[in-house]
Amino acid sequence: MTGREFGSLLRQARTDARLTVEELSEASGVSVRAIGDMERGKVASPQRRTAEALADGLRLAEPERTAFLAAVKSRPRAGALAQLPADLAAFTGREAELGQALGERRPRTAEVWTIVGMAGVGKSTLALHWAHRVADRYPDGQLWVDLRGFDRGGQVADPGQVLGGFLRALGVTESRVPAGTDERAALFRSKLAGRQILLVLDNARDSEQVRPLLPAAAGCLTIVTSRNQLHGLAAHGARSLPLDVWTPAEAEQALALRLGAPRVAAEPKAVARILELCGYLPLAVAVVGARAAARPAFALADIAAELGAADGTLDAFQAADAADPRTAFSWSYRALTPEAARLFRLLGVHPGPDVTLAAAASLAGLPARQVRSLLLECTAAHLVVEHAPGRWRLHDLLRAYAAELADEHDGPAGCRQAFHRLLDHLLHSAHAADQVINPVVSTPIEPVAAQPGTVADTFADREEAAAWAARELPVVWAAQRQAAVLGGFDTHLWQLAWTTVDAFSGHVWSLGRESLAFLTRAAEAVRRDPAGVRHAAAVVNWVAVQEQQMGRSDQAKARLLDLLDPAGPALDQARVHHDLGWLHGQLGEHDAALGHACQALDRYREAGNLPGEARELASVAWYAALLGRYDEALASCEQAIELLAVQNMTAAEASAWDTLGYIQHHQGEHGRAVTSFGRSLELYRHTGRPKLEAEVLDHLGDAHHALGEAEAAAAAWRQALGLLVPLDHADAAKLRAKLGG
Repeated sequence: MTGREFGSLLRQARTDARLTVEELSEASGVSVRAIGDMERGKVASPQRRTAEALADGLRLAEPERTAFLAAVKSRPRAGALAQLPADLAAFTGREAELGQALGERRPRTAEVWTIVGMAGVGKSTLALHWAHRVADRYPDGQLWVDLRGFDRGGQVADPGQVLGGFLRALGVTESRVPAGTDERAALFRSKLAGRQILLVLDNARDSEQVRPLLPAAAGCLTIVTSRNQLHGLAAHGARSLPLDVWTPAEAEQALALRLGAPRVAAEPKAVARILELCGYLPLAVAVVGARAAARPAFALADIAAELGAADGTLDAFQAADAADPRTAFSWSYRALTPEAARLFRLLGVHPGPDVTLAAAASLAGLPARQVRSLLLECTAAHLVVEHAPGRWRLHDLLRAYAAELADEHDGPAGCRQAFHRLLDHLLHSAHAADQVINPVVSTPIEPVAAQPGTVADTFADREEAAAWAARELPVVWAAQRQAAVLGGFDTHLWQLAWTTVDAFSGHVWSLGRESLAFLTRAAEAVRRDPAGVRHAAAVVNWVAVQEQQMGRSDQAKARLLDLLDPAGPALDQARVHHDLGWLHGQLGEHDAALGHACQALDRYREAGNLPGEARELASVAWYAALLGRYDEALASCEQAIELLAVQNMTAAEASAWDTLGYIQHHQGEHGRAVTSFGRSLELYRHTGRPKLEAEVLDHLGDAHHALGEAEAAAAAWRQALGLLVPLDHADAAKLRAKLGG
């Protein structure tokens, strides 16, 4: 842009701001004469600092400010430094991070930014690309240094030596460079006074290494990269730019830039698998991309198969002539204290997807308080991430690296002991949750004794226990699956299912084949375990229930009928009859359902099990109501509600109130039905069961409709629909039809 063009731009901006030249001069600190010369085109291009002062005086907001400053081309001053290494030729992604960095400027202060993240995530690459993007804003040049904070050789750069190099680059002769670090830092700040310099401090170890290297001059920008969090730089106004792995789209774009778009587009499934196995980590994608580029005749499906065959190890990512993930991770690992390093290794024993404090403490066999500080150390090194309060996770490749280290340093026996403690943690925590959530309605069990060093969770109330159960189900399933592979944990296999199948309620049954596999492993294990044989019938029950959920009604019915044994334990037989009643009810065979529910009720009474009796009274009431036997249903339902309230069985009581409303509605007592449905909803909303809550709302809408209350009916049906749509439930269509009518 010529001086005349910039002058026109400045004059237009000042006119739009309704400022005189004198008012702009006062607001910006730029003289009246200088502003006049610029507006008349007598200045080819102002210095960057002057343009930023004018933008401040004009109070330009984004994007007008960015456009105004873009019109100014900074001119490198004579002798300007140019130490930046070359930018990556095929830089891709990071638009959000760059947008944040380029959009936030503090021109009247010395800016400090930290780019932090795990090894291999691309911190240095982003820092250099960012620096090249903004280099023209700093006409006095750029300084760059690798601080070797996580160097392969462990030789961390000394701040005093770095300052000596900076001072010599700034023209200070060797004889004038002070001896002490503090004196060098003071001279460095003096030399930068009045200058606009860009500094890139790459691969910093900690805040103490960086602090002496920070300029104080306004108009300077310092970009620091580190695997540590560098919280200590907050006192210097540092802003942090946490860096995560690429998005799938960014990773695919990067691979296309390396291999060519046609090759990537030709095998989309193979590309998706490659990137998934790389965990979208830029370093891993770069290593695999380089290997694929060197073998242009290979199909990408073959590359994906090669990665998959590595069986969860990092062997497929080895690179002879460059850093690979294992090497990069090792630099962070070696920086940990011995205690934190051991914890990190044992986290690789955990099957994922994430780990709690109590679980980590159990893996390590240490008190939770001590493990919390070790987790903080691992988090600061970006080896683990606290992705939610009290829940930590590892990137898949870091988990594989940790598992390799655990096998090497702790040995198979040490890893097995740690996993044993983890299983004990899950089992005893699940048992504690089950006792709070769901009173025992079948034969009680005593969990296998926990190993020394195990830390189990405890729960103050039902909501706290239910929240734990909902969060931990994926961990329980993964741990049970891993225990089956390792062998020798039969008691844990079936007891994990026993303590979760009721407490975790609908969650256990929700995933079809995976749910069936979980329950089948338990059924196979309970038959092998001498201490569990007497519980085999109950465990097989669950397999049958899941088969019915999956539409395998004949197999489920046959499996349950095989379990019927008049001479068997009363509680186990009660459970079989209960499940047979449920199965017949699902098939619309209400006579058979009622018959099994009555037999289950007799068995619970025989055993003196009040929770089971209360629940089965509610089942009898429901099946009788479906058969139109409302007086019989009403008597059973009222008894059930009374007993369930005493037993504090919230979900079952909610169901019984729904049954009572259903009976009242069909007896023409629609007003009383509305009240009963309302009580059911109050109870369900504390249990986290949206499908059942939607069912009650559907019934409530029917009762309002029968009373001629069309608006109230529609409101109830809309609420029910709102609960079912996210579940992709088939009943949503029925509700839409009601609302349409």
